[in-house]
Amino acid sequence: MATLFVVLALLVNTTIYTGNVASRSDVSESAHVINYRSEAVEAAGSAVGYANRHDNESSPDVDAAYIALNDSLRRSVANWSDTTAAHGALSGTATEMQVITVQNGTRIAQTDSSRNLSSPTGATTWSPVTDAAGIRGPEMRLATADLAAVSDDGDDVGQLVADGSFRVNITETDGEVRSLFVYERNDGDVGVTVRSPGGTVRTCHAAADGLTTLNARAATFENESCPALRAFDRADDAFEVSFVAAQNAVGTYSFAVDQRADGTSVAPSLSLDSGMPFYTAAIYTADVNVTYRSPDTYYNATVEVPNASV
Repeated sequence: MATLFVVLALLVNTTIYTGNVASRSDVSESAHVINYRSEAVEAAGSAVGYANRHDNESSPDVDAAYIALNDSLRRSVANWSDTTAAHGALSGTATEMQVITVQNGTRIAQTDSSRNLSSPTGATTWSPVTDAAGIRGPEMRLATADLAAVSDDGDDVGQLVADGSFRVNITETDGEVRSLFVYERNDGDVGVTVRSPGGTVRTCHAAADGLTTLNARAATFENESCPALRAFDRADDAFEVSFVAAQNAVGTYSFAVDQRADGTSVAPSLSLDSGMPFYTAAIYTADVNVTYRSPDTYYNATVEVPNASV
């Protein structure tokens, strides 16, 4: 029931329409299709995040964990679909959303907001995972007061390194490196810098308010758009995720990779399902089929659930 409340609470105002409408009577009818598709996919994304955080079996039986996650997602999506279908029937429309495929993965997280981002053994340069091929996240909530202060505005990566800025590296097997830095700028704002493998540097910054939030998958920083992060949430080859200067970042984080929890090369010091930090089985991504029917319009498409919280 809690999951249903979460997905029903979503209100989506805008979207990018990429599906195909087989027929439509007017612009207003198309708007209804767009709105339903957007709300459906957002609801599914919320259900993925909820399942990953709350419906994971706390057991070394990874297969049981994936069954529980998949059941939770499908149940939540079916409940949302049934509820919205009943509402739509009052206006003469028929709607449906179904889970088509689910890709299992691994979630790596820290939930102790008072701890720095070092390894379980206290190493400040360490790799939570190796040999992954896809990543969603990370999402981070970091205490502003503990970020390293830098002597410029974040455009100079060499200076960021010299000043001890916390960073996350994605290092691919071919040697390409993507780096995400989080720090306090010389003007007092909190800054984010992303360096791409080609050397391009992009930054975002916001006023410090005690807690810094970022989501690389959604490309948001302090709940505002930060296009710089789009260059970080992807890779072209298998890769290793590493944290550097982790003593200069205190708070929580979460990210998911596309390998099963019993096959991913997670750091040996990480514990399963508990501890600080830890790893669990997770839903990495899902595809849903969305259908909208009215007397004048038929729409049907299978879409990937984007920006799912991990």
